[in-house]
Amino acid sequence: MRRRPPRSDRHRRSGARIDPADREVLELTLGEPAHGGACVARDADGRVVFVRHGLPGERVRARVTSTRNTLAWADVEEVLEASPDRVPSVWPQAGPGGVGGGELAHVRPVAQRRWKEDVLRGQLRRVGGEELATRVADLGGVSVLPAPGDEDADDALLGRRTRIELVIDGDGHAGMHRYRGREVIALDQMPLAVPAISALGLFGDSAWGEVWQPGDRVRVVAPTGGEPVVVTPRGVYDAARERIPGHPLTWTVGAEGTSLSYAVRPEGFWQTHVRGAEVLADAVSRGAAVAPGARVAELYSGAGLFTRVLADATGPGGRVLSLEGDEGAVADASANLDGRDWAETFVGSVDAEGVGELATELGARPDVVVLDPPRSGAGREVTRALVEVGAPRVVLVSCDPAAGARDLRALVEGGYTLGTLEAWDLFPHTHHLEFVAVLTRP
Repeated sequence: MRRRPPRSDRHRRSGARIDPADREVLELTLGEPAHGGACVARDADGRVVFVRHGLPGERVRARVTSTRNTLAWADVEEVLEASPDRVPSVWPQAGPGGVGGGELAHVRPVAQRRWKEDVLRGQLRRVGGEELATRVADLGGVSVLPAPGDEDADDALLGRRTRIELVIDGDGHAGMHRYRGREVIALDQMPLAVPAISALGLFGDSAWGEVWQPGDRVRVVAPTGGEPVVVTPRGVYDAARERIPGHPLTWTVGAEGTSLSYAVRPEGFWQTHVRGAEVLADAVSRGAAVAPGARVAELYSGAGLFTRVLADATGPGGRVLSLEGDEGAVADASANLDGRDWAETFVGSVDAEGVGELATELGARPDVVVLDPPRSGAGREVTRALVEVGAPRVVLVSCDPAAGARDLRALVEGGYTLGTLEAWDLFPHTHHLEFVAVLTRP
């Protein structure tokens, strides 16, 4: 497999920012939630306004923050008529004018899942098309489920994030960027982080100032199989602020009735929710339905969460090949396979050429393809290549409703039929979700 550099994601700007002194205030009645964490409304002139920090059905006063062509974006400034699903924000610093990453912190967790169901249903229809939407409806519709341990309707769902990303402001305080802005807001706390992270004392006039510098980007990770670490541009530190070797961290995953241990670099990717890897590994295992001796191709394998599960399912009589663009992640995945020599990992860009090379290396049409693309999705080039490969079963993992719906549409138009679609709220208090879709073809 030839090595090729991974492609970078593309980013879009929502529109021109408005000077605070010139921002208009609108009185609006909020409609359905839109993808991205806002509700849709129309002002007196019929202009579409995307309003953050509100809830469907609420009447609010909202201050416009940016505009583009005939669209506007606004933050709720005052709630005139509140929804029964509104609660005091569990993270006020992520409220209007604050940091990103907690846009649903004012919504009851049960209602957050309904919000995400509405968004996913809407994207499957608008982006995925009527054929896909009809198929989903025939399968029983869309449900966004809580992760294990998140089922209690009265639970505020705090303390679930095992990884947070921080920026150090000019005074040496840990914070995050203002939503769609460059200014760093120093945090008082991070209530969404697991207790092990909260106990580090990262915020305010913290002793951690001795290991970081203004402008640093800092990652804090609390693995399930060890103590938390703080990763700065100058090294990795333990809870006592002592510099330590950047050895892989241990993550323990309960999947299909067994406990699996994974090692992942501190700077590597792993599911954020404390039970997220377990949920997705179980779902992929069920959806792939791999039989002993099967041939499996995997795209965007990361640190090998699914690779190992798939390899165990095929056994020595089968073959599993994975492709990933990040060389460090491939090194993690290779180590996590732990002697399963019927499974191989490759470094290379996941594109049409890479998909074709992986199929050629496999030596025969794969029985199943599993792919877990980045938030931007696999895209038309990769999905078209998958259609050409023609595996009888494809399992798509997606963390973005719009990109996932786009990939599903391309596969359905290529002759696949959606068999199942499961979704979970693995990002409480944000607009993000994860879903796993299984598609088949004769």
